[in-house]
Amino acid sequence: MITDIGPMSVNTNFLLIQLRQLGDVLLTTPIARIIKETHPGAAVCFWTEAACQSVLQENPYIDRMVVSERTSNLQHTFSLVRQLRQSRFDVLIDFMSNPRSAIFSFLSGAPMRISYRKGGRGLLYTHQVDPGNVPYAVDYKKALLQPLGIKNEWHLPEIFLTQKEHVFGRDLRQKLLPPEKLRLITIDPSHRRYTRRWPAEHYARFSKLMAEQMRALPLVLWGPGEEETARKIVAASGNRAMMAPETSVREMAALIKAADLHVGNCSAPRHIAVAVGTPSFTILGSTSSGWTFPAEIHTDCSLGIHCQPCNRNECSIKVKCLTDLLPQDAFEQLARWTHASLGWGSE
Repeated sequence: MITDIGPMSVNTNFLLIQLRQLGDVLLTTPIARIIKETHPGAAVCFWTEAACQSVLQENPYIDRMVVSERTSNLQHTFSLVRQLRQSRFDVLIDFMSNPRSAIFSFLSGAPMRISYRKGGRGLLYTHQVDPGNVPYAVDYKKALLQPLGIKNEWHLPEIFLTQKEHVFGRDLRQKLLPPEKLRLITIDPSHRRYTRRWPAEHYARFSKLMAEQMRALPLVLWGPGEEETARKIVAASGNRAMMAPETSVREMAALIKAADLHVGNCSAPRHIAVAVGTPSFTILGSTSSGWTFPAEIHTDCSLGIHCQPCNRNECSIKVKCLTDLLPQDAFEQLARWTHASLGWGSE
């Protein structure tokens, strides 16, 4: 097995591939930092899709990006292959590990191509890794550094906000939070998979409990196609919750940064909360606690029925793990955790 391709500390050229989703791209950012800190002279390029590039902007550990669209024509495909080959990458690490990224990895011409061990792709990579059982999602990604002999304890995802973005978040908090409220809590009720989406009516009741018993303003985040759901939650909460203004991804990150707590489904905003240092409380459906950052200020809540976690996108029992997790029960767990870990309730 090749464990070294030469003077990596001098001028090794790395390509990291994570095309999507937003949360997965963010969870790959620790790899860029680890490479830069262990091999200071290395160049790190990150290939992602246009919808995800914003979370990588301003990142001092990423030298440049290759940005593509999810669907592309033949001309764009040839252009992308030419761009990859002309870049002369020494080490390519494919975290996406799907058929498309595997083919592009091979066509890149990189002499060292690393990805996960999956059947039928052995000829496309020089090294395949089986991460085994790992406690946190970033550790799964860090396993791909094994063929390079790189070991590092860092596993915190990061998003680097500008000063202007920090000011945006702080100003919006000051504008929205009424004098009688102590805290701002951002809420993410969305997910494209229904097996990871707590019912909107549960979020409405949950918001009402937070507003009444924690003196909090629940602020419902939303993105393209999610506005109607946000409006329904606000209305069903008796307007105890408020609808967030329309924001970009980075503005949303700044707003989460300015909040006292983030609550939501197992989706990208929970990872943004980790990246900006805001405590998070995640409602789990089909996914496991392996996506929860291992720190006292981050926790998750699940019903714990026999089939959890199943990691499936379909459900034959009407997602009982989510529908049967009642707002009052989730709130009681939230209240215990915020008291014990965040010191809430001692004001």
